[in-house]
Amino acid sequence: MEKKRKLFPKEVLVFAGVILPLFLIFLWRQFYGFNKNDEIFYISTVYRFFQGDGMLTDEWNNVQLFAFVTYPLYHAARMFCHGNEGIVLTFRVFYLVFQVLTAAYCFFRMKRFGWIRIIPALFYFVTTPYNINSLNYNTLAFGFVLLTLVTLSCTEKLRFYDFFLCGLFSAGAVLANPYAVLLFLIYGALCLGTAFFYLRRWAKPPAELRLRNFIWMGMGAFLVLVVFLIFIFSRSSLREIMECMTYIVMDTERQKSFLEKLAKYFIRIHRYYRIQVYVTGCLLVVWAADRKKRIPPSVYLLLSAAVAIPHMIYYGFFWDMVGINYVLIPMSFPGLIAYLVSERKDHRLFFGWYVPGLFYTLLAHFATNTGILTVSASYMIPSAASLLLIWMAVREQGRILWITCLMGFLTAVQFTACVYQRVSFVWGDEGLPDLSRRLIEGPLRGIYTCEENEILYREVLLDMEELELTEKDRLFVTGIAPWMYLNTEAECAAYSTWETLESDPLIPIYYELRPHKLPTVIYCYESEASILETEFAERFLDIGYEPLTMRRGIVLLRR
Repeated sequence: MEKKRKLFPKEVLVFAGVILPLFLIFLWRQFYGFNKNDEIFYISTVYRFFQGDGMLTDEWNNVQLFAFVTYPLYHAARMFCHGNEGIVLTFRVFYLVFQVLTAAYCFFRMKRFGWIRIIPALFYFVTTPYNINSLNYNTLAFGFVLLTLVTLSCTEKLRFYDFFLCGLFSAGAVLANPYAVLLFLIYGALCLGTAFFYLRRWAKPPAELRLRNFIWMGMGAFLVLVVFLIFIFSRSSLREIMECMTYIVMDTERQKSFLEKLAKYFIRIHRYYRIQVYVTGCLLVVWAADRKKRIPPSVYLLLSAAVAIPHMIYYGFFWDMVGINYVLIPMSFPGLIAYLVSERKDHRLFFGWYVPGLFYTLLAHFATNTGILTVSASYMIPSAASLLLIWMAVREQGRILWITCLMGFLTAVQFTACVYQRVSFVWGDEGLPDLSRRLIEGPLRGIYTCEENEILYREVLLDMEELELTEKDRLFVTGIAPWMYLNTEAECAAYSTWETLESDPLIPIYYELRPHKLPTVIYCYESEASILETEFAERFLDIGYEPLTMRRGIVLLRR
């Protein structure tokens, strides 16, 4: 019995006892919701690489690198699935497993914090951006950044293999969001600066800032780079990649100046969290002015929590637009206050996790055109650190019962809001009570959706059957319908499975550079016959394509 208690301390049993029922609830939830756009785009991108397309040549979407990470999982799924049958549900389960493993890893790495490590580990598990339960550039980047920061800031005694592992995590984060490379480079610069600083004093720097350990981290990242380059050049030449790169980095949606993007980050935080910004600013001024620290820390914690809780309640239970993202920012403010008012400040946690986590939210803003939505989702990283900082401050306060109860209530509100949003919010479909139609075939097999989407899905499947697409066909779908590429074994003939409108100027350029990609079937999704009078259609009609009216659009054929 004694050995069992040592193997399974109370914290482990509590963590397992909470995460298991949550896992089962979220697993049940995976069966609901037909997301026709974002979620299917992530899978259709990796699918085209599975079919043999070249990364950075046949695919021109600038977020495509994340598919290198999900490619092995898709390959494994196809070993057990018949084609893409049920692939969407399979990938949802993959994501849930990824979350469990990440949460468990963080929990065990945070051993030095005792029982409070349960809170940030579970906090990560109950959050997911947009409630899209899929492995994508957002979820992968957040997960890998979190794994890196937790390893560096929380591990009791860092070994060389911990840094090597951080290199693997960092490479995964950069593939998901290339802007994350700035975190890696800044960390390297800090290690280099620290090496010179300590060398002059003939002293040893902390393990997490030793240049030698950063080199180990670089070796881990380099290993991923080598495998990545082998994958890339096994399908494309350097000349082809350079030829296409101009069009890959062309992105009119994100073409804004650095200063404009930087300013908008702070403007958006101020717009949605104005009261918290002002109160936190006032608390910082008072704390700095109170040189003798006459005001007790409990007062700062009380005021910080008092303004955070209403924001959590509002965005968690009363906000219509993606509250699961917005509700994550309020928790980050009390963590800053908690760190400042603590007598025994954990500098390693603050500067190794909280601050880089905040900086990553800025990088996420530069990498996206969705504004506050992706920014707020990325606040999961500093807010998880904030929870640790808060509870360390509470522990330091000793027996002040009301502070413990207040912070317990703050944490409970945050978790309840996240779980509520995770279960009830549906991205891209009707509300949960309206999802009563089960899809019984195709890539979305097993998923429940609304009646309208079930009819749409069934009719498109019938269209695909009538077209009798084979592996020899090349399919191009106009509009936002990436899920249609998963309905067939036909090769993808578009420069991206994301939105490709008939007016897109890149379409003729793509076929000029990749003539072997000229489609045999063009499906103009949800289009009327009037599309045949456009310049887009005339270009194909002039070279022998035949028009055909289908249930859900107009098709142009040339076989």
